[in-house]
Amino acid sequence: MTRRGGIRAGLLIAAAAYAVAVFAPSAASAASGITVDVDAPKRAQLLSKLQVSGSVSNPAPGETVKITVRANDREVLKDEISPGADGRFAMPLVVGACCDYVVTATAGAATASDGFSVRIPKKLGKGKVTRLFNTSLQSLGFHTGTKGSRVTSGTRLAIKAFRKTNGMRRSERYSPAIFRSLLQGRGAFPVQHPKDGRHVEVDISRQVMALIEGDKPVHTFHVATGTGGTPTVRGSFRFYRKDPGYNSLRMYFSVYFIRGYATHGYSSVPNGRASHGCVRNPIQFSRFIYNWIDIGMPIHVYG
Repeated sequence: MTRRGGIRAGLLIAAAAYAVAVFAPSAASAASGITVDVDAPKRAQLLSKLQVSGSVSNPAPGETVKITVRANDREVLKDEISPGADGRFAMPLVVGACCDYVVTATAGAATASDGFSVRIPKKLGKGKVTRLFNTSLQSLGFHTGTKGSRVTSGTRLAIKAFRKTNGMRRSERYSPAIFRSLLQGRGAFPVQHPKDGRHVEVDISRQVMALIEGDKPVHTFHVATGTGGTPTVRGSFRFYRKDPGYNSLRMYFSVYFIRGYATHGYSSVPNGRASHGCVRNPIQFSRFIYNWIDIGMPIHVYG
C-alpha cells in the first residue's frame, strides 16, 4: 500500500507540473517593446493641439500604457490608456506649459520617450494665448483684474508688479522671459510671514505690496511708498480704520495701520518712492484691496 500510494502521488505531482508548464502564461506574453511619437514640430506653439501615438509589441490581454508628460522636469500630465488589439494607442495633448517637453510611454518593463520644445510668443495680441498669460499672472498671485483674452491696463500693472518683485527693469513692458517664468511657476512674491494667515506684506525695497493667505501671495500689486524725507514706517502693525471713497487729500479707499499711515489709491503711483509716508496703490484696484482687508488684520512693512 505504501509503495502504490507513493507511485500514485508521484504521478499526480508530475501531471500537475506538466499542466503548469503547458497552460500557465509565459513571461513572453508581456509587452516586449513600445514606441511613442509626438506629432509636433521641434518648437511647438503654446496651446497647440498635438497627438501622442505609439504601439506596443506583443501586448498582454488587459495590459495598459502609462503616459507621463513632463515640462522642464515638472509633471504636467499623467494618464493610462488601453492599446487596441493591434497594440496601437493614441491620445491628444494640449501644450500649456513651458519649455522642454518629454513624453514617456511605459508598458510592463518596456519604455520609450519623445520630446519637443515650446515657442514663447515675442508679442501678445488678442486671443487664447493672452488669456493664458493673464491667468498665469493671476495664478502666481499678480493681480490683473482680468482673465480675458486682451492685454488690459490691469495686465500691464501686473507685469510691472512682476518686474519689481523679480528685480527687473521697472516698466509695464511684456517680455517672453516673463511668460516663460510664469509657465514654470517661478517669480512669485517671497512671503516672509507664512504663519500669519490672511495678512498684508509691503516690501519697500521692491515697491510692491502682497495680500497673502498663509504662505501664498494671492494678490500682488505695484505700489509707491514714502520718499526719503517722508519715509513709510517699517514694522508689524494691524489695520485699525477704513475710510471709503475719497478724502480731502484725494486718498481713495484708505485703510490705516498706524497713526496716519495707510494704504490707499492715488492718481499717481510711480515706479519708485513718492508718497508722504502712505503706501499708494493703483486706483483701479483700490476698492478691491479695501474690501479684502479686515480690521485687525496684520500688516508687515519691511525692506
